[in-house]
Amino acid sequence: MSESFDDSEIDACDALRSADSVWEPDERNAFFASSRPKHKYVSLAVRQQTVAGFKLDNAVPLDIRVHFETAKNLYLYAWFVYRFHPIAEHHALVSLEFALKERLMLLHVENGKKATRGLSDLLKEAASRQLIRNESFTHRRQWALTRAKGRITHQKIDQMISSGLDFISYPEEEVILTPEELEFDWLNHLIALIPKIRNGYAHGSSTLDPTVLFTFEIVCDMINQLFTEVQTYTKQDE
Repeated sequence: MSESFDDSEIDACDALRSADSVWEPDERNAFFASSRPKHKYVSLAVRQQTVAGFKLDNAVPLDIRVHFETAKNLYLYAWFVYRFHPIAEHHALVSLEFALKERLMLLHVENGKKATRGLSDLLKEAASRQLIRNESFTHRRQWALTRAKGRITHQKIDQMISSGLDFISYPEEEVILTPEELEFDWLNHLIALIPKIRNGYAHGSSTLDPTVLFTFEIVCDMINQLFTEVQTYTKQDE
């Protein structure tokens, strides 16, 4: 006989909300923060302002913009249900796949070829056609700075351990970007990483990593890159 379970084993934060508690914020959001202090949990209004900052250009087809807006709404409503964060992140990645298919389909129709299948292949084709490029990432320096801070933090932790200290701090001025960090190949790093994250969510996962805003940055940036040339053509045709 299979073992049975009852709803009492589900943590109260994860259980179906009662009608009386549906508008209460999920208490776990008090601990939810990205690597950038301005994105720390403060209020629903601040959360809305943060996610509203991720905007797709008007050159991006309407259906794709609506799809991405849904991901943003999921993030907003994660203020009430914390486990909406991975759903929002997954939906944002699907928005990217949607955009890749639509953009590459335009080229395939022109060339009489079939559209490439699979997110990994779509990303690789977009990169090979230079529709997405390292130098076009608007957050590239910010990402490099995050890597540099991680490097310095690890160095300070090693120093703290070797010195037998309980605490160590360092001024922001000590974070100096190296050429390797500035020239990091984000494009190929993301091409390898994005399908793994998407597939992890698609096949079921209990992951609750606070990475959704970073994913929104990547997705928004990539989709806008994909349709930059389309926007240029439109302006020239006017």
